[in-house]
Amino acid sequence: MDKRLKTLIKWLRKSTRRAHGVLVPISGGSDSALIFWLFNQACPEKTLGVFSGPRSALRCREWFESTGTVRCIPAPRGREDKESRRWATFSTIAIAEQRWLVGSRNRSEEVMGNFSLPSRIATYLPLAGVWKSDVMELCQLIGVPKEVTDSSRGADPDCGRPKEIAEIPLELIDVFLKAKCGAEKKKTLRALTAAQVEYLTGVYNINQFRRHLPVTGPQV
Repeated sequence: MDKRLKTLIKWLRKSTRRAHGVLVPISGGSDSALIFWLFNQACPEKTLGVFSGPRSALRCREWFESTGTVRCIPAPRGREDKESRRWATFSTIAIAEQRWLVGSRNRSEEVMGNFSLPSRIATYLPLAGVWKSDVMELCQLIGVPKEVTDSSRGADPDCGRPKEIAEIPLELIDVFLKAKCGAEKKKTLRALTAAQVEYLTGVYNINQFRRHLPVTGPQV
């Protein structure tokens, strides 16, 4: 097994030792697929995957159901702010069943700050130290269906991935972010066009406030 997978499984097993259970929101995307698989290696008896929508709408349902326990709940009605209502429902279930609510934020989203605001209620972020390009590689290693990983390259405005950013390869976005946080030298930015750097810089700057939430007041 890949060393990265072993490290994540070991950490999950140790860090959830006191948890009554964990709730993994399943979107049918690569991040939630990797997380769900990891938890089912580390502590399958504690892991519940929850999909918001009819069972038939879950992308590659057979893979998820063969990996662990999946519960489907009704999708929010209406068109407005579905993401907030989904996360409110996840939180309600997690509290009622004494489960830790797991977020799928990866390191790329953590540095960029382009994760959805409702997802901040997640109390457990196992992929926050894993770059998105590594997520994709690990998904391939564990046999996540290509339909799932391909979905991560498409636009998903509700989750902070508009059409403009989806047009830039994930691997190049990681090059930009690694240069931004000092993980790689800035000369690696030569792999991107000037227009790509300009656009990603704008996204990075406008979303940095999310990285510092919650904000606490002064002592008085």
